[in-house]
Formats: sequence, C-alpha cells, structure tokens
Amino acid sequence: MIAIPVSPKVSTSTWPRPGVPDYAFVVHAYGDQLLEGGLHEYDWTLQVESRSALVSLEYFRSDADISGTPIGLFRTHIDDQAVRDFHTVVTTSKLFGRLASMTGHPRFTQTKYTLIEPPNEPSQQIIDDGDELNNDVIAPVLRKRRAMLSESFAHPERAVLLGLERTHLPEGEGFVVSMKNIGVDTICFTDPRWIIATDPFHLSVVMIAEFPGQKPGESITLDWKNLPLAPLPSRPAQEVLVTLAPGATWQAKSMAWKRTPGKEYLARFRWASYAGDPLVNGVYRIRGRADSPQMVIEP
Repeated sequence: MIAIPVSPKVSTSTWPRPGVPDYAFVVHAYGDQLLEGGLHEYDWTLQVESRSALVSLEYFRSDADISGTPIGLFRTHIDDQAVRDFHTVVTTSKLFGRLASMTGHPRFTQTKYTLIEPPNEPSQQIIDDGDELNNDVIAPVLRKRRAMLSESFAHPERAVLLGLERTHLPEGEGFVVSMKNIGVDTICFTDPRWIIATDPFHLSVVMIAEFPGQKPGESITLDWKNLPLAPLPSRPAQEVLVTLAPGATWQAKSMAWKRTPGKEYLARFRWASYAGDPLVNGVYRIRGRADSPQMVIEP
C-alpha cells in the first residue's frame, strides 16, 4: 500500500457511496537489487482505492530507462463508474485463481498483485514478468493497468522532472542541469551536488557519449562518460536537501566539457538517490533514479 497521505490539493470522494464496492487493488512491480529504504532498483506501485476514488502511483524507476520520465507520486480522481469497471475487470479475471506454474525464461522483475475487500482476507498473487503464459491469462488486468499508469502520469502530486541545457562556462562548454517540481505539493530531494558518484544508485552527473551514427537495423553500444556537476563550495558531512514549492525549479552547472570537433554526441542528466525516509518533516522526499530528456549535440 502507498502510505503517503493525500495532498489537500487533490480531490477525493466521500464514503460510503451507493453501488460502489469497497476495495483496494495494489500492483507492486519490482526487481533487481534491494536497496536502502526497502526499495528495489526497479520499483513502482499502482493503487486503486474505491473509498477515496483515487488512483495513486508511486514511481521510483521503471524497468526501462526512458529519458524524460518523471518520478515521484502521482494521483488522479476517477468517477464511480471507473471504480466499478476496474473492480469488475479484476474480480472476473483469473488473477487470483489457480495459475499455471512458471514457464519460459524468468526475468529479474516481478509483479505482486493484492486485492483487499473488507472484511475478507487479502488475496495476493506474484507473477514473474517473464511468465508469458500467465500474463496472457490476465491480459484484461494488464490492459487496465497500463491505462491507469498512463493516466496517472498526467496528474503529478509530488513529482520531479529533470532537464538539461547547454551553456558556456569560463573554462569552455558545459551544461545546466535542472530538477523541476511538476506537482501540486512541496517536495524535497538530495542536492545533486552533494551526491558522490559511487555506483548506479548514488549518482548525479551529465552522461555524454559519442554517437558514431547508425544504419537502419544496426545495433550500437554507446560508451557513456560521466561529467560531474560543479561541487558545493564545501561538502557537509550531513546530507544537503533541496526543498521545492510547486512549479519551482532547482538548477546547477556542470564542470567544463571539452568536445572533439566534428563529432556528434548524446547527453543526458542522470540523478539517482534511493536513501532516506519517504517524508522529511512532512515533506515528500523524491527517491529513485531518473534521466532528463536526451540531448543531441551536432558537430
């Protein structure tokens, strides 16, 4: 369950409401390493709750690195017909029936489905993302899940979007990185300049790769190099937090970058920090890993 309180700026429904079933349906997709705070490297939770008529999505990192994808908490209010329709899809599916044993090659991500219908005990099912047979069986649930995920991203409650721009520095070319609060409530996050790049889960850099060109159907492997951000004047031992009001943007500059003339490059800003409590003095903390939209730097 998503335990973060709902922002007062988000509409909710009263309870009870005639003809509306009492339930909560939770989808938790996760995989790879278990990190600080109980999060996995790939981790998101989608929750549909009938009493408030809310679809909530807490998104730390998906199982596909899509540049320009925001992370954080998203919430949208749905009408009672949508609440009933979702319940019907879940309860008439074979999700909580006797599914077949896993077949095929497993992946490193899996999804846990939980249906809570008071006063009954919760129903739960875990399906590996590589289990094509059982995922085909629950296809209606997957289609509904995808639709809810897509809709949720249009309603950020406490979320951040990364940005990247080129700039001129006294020492040469460089970049301006940014993190914007695209939600309706205040957020906080670890200052990117405080993070020491030790591994993929503690990282705050501009990633740059020479792009050699690509022929149709050709597969290429890019050699990404990390360009650090300009550091803080002094790095405190204790974590430095940035707090942003709705609509506000934090910015910082990178170190200087020297490019090779005549070469084409790709660049993106990556921020990763999984550590810390989900709330800091009542303010939602952004955790996980995200990339800015990818930039093409022409010769």
